[in-house]
Amino acid sequence: MASTSAVIPRFLLPQNGPMWQRQLLRGVGDASRAGSRRRVELRFASTTTPPPPKTTRFKTPVLEKPERFNPPSHGSKLPSKGSTLGRTYGGDLSASEVQAQKQRDYPGMMAPEGTWGHWIWNSRGIHLFITLGTLGGLAAWTFSVNFQRNSPFADMVPSLSDFMYHPINSTRALADVIRLDSAHNAAIVEEKRRRRVDDVAKRNEYRKAHGLDQEQGFMAWRAKTDAESLGPALPTTTPVPTADGGSEGDSNNTAVTAVGAAEGPRKKWLGIF
Repeated sequence: MASTSAVIPRFLLPQNGPMWQRQLLRGVGDASRAGSRRRVELRFASTTTPPPPKTTRFKTPVLEKPERFNPPSHGSKLPSKGSTLGRTYGGDLSASEVQAQKQRDYPGMMAPEGTWGHWIWNSRGIHLFITLGTLGGLAAWTFSVNFQRNSPFADMVPSLSDFMYHPINSTRALADVIRLDSAHNAAIVEEKRRRRVDDVAKRNEYRKAHGLDQEQGFMAWRAKTDAESLGPALPTTTPVPTADGGSEGDSNNTAVTAVGAAEGPRKKWLGIF
């Protein structure tokens, strides 16, 4: 007769049995013994870690410091005048390749030779024509606008259609209008000048009629004479008798009076000149 055995799970067994207590005591004793042994071992151990061993396997190579930094495009030695090394890569280009390179249109660069773009960008005549044409057009436009606003003969200027169909007659008519405008402006300036001269003459007549000083300038202002600017003369010392019975001071005063009487007061125009 065969015997049968059954396995009982642990959670179905009593937790406070003597078997489990013996296992717990055995585990605590082992832990305490291990802790005491660890404390004894750590007491005599070193607290500093030893340095890692030196190895030259991963050592960084250090290059020698050059005397002067030279970029790759500028070597430390200057090339000689006759050498052509380093200028181009590969062999020399043939004549056909050089000609094709000149005629090739590269993006972002000037137009190649022999094209309209190259002629327009490098022609001095066309640039001079554009510049002077622009400045001349602006000057003509300014003159025409100013003439139409300020001239009384603006209605006599020919229209643009007359210039298109009759350019010669329209140009002559425009010249006559400009001549009339110039004469009109000259007459205005001459009239202003005549009025100023008449005003000065009337002021002079008014002074003569009322007995005012003729040297008085415009707005009762005039320039000072030499005698007024210098002031009165200082008194001289004791007169020295001369051979004719007079004194030296009297002779000097007589000479000064004679010179002053000969010259006379100078008339000043507008009190200035």
